[in-house]
Amino acid sequence: MEKFACKHLGMDCDFVATGATREEVMDKAMAHGSTVHADMMKDMTEAQMAEFAQKLEASIQPI
Repeated sequence: MEKFACKHLGMDCDFVATGATREEVMDKAMAHGSTVHADMMKDMTEAQMAEFAQKLEASIQPI
């Protein structure tokens, strides 16, 4: 099992995603981000979005 929390990226948000694989957790986290944090993400360039995705993936932890 893997886990991600928005707090891992320093965000003031209680969202936590868990899943059997990193890919499952990434999908859940990106879906959450595109709805709850849409204001922050809408102005990101493609390069910024790629960097954010890398940081998100790096913060996924085994549980």
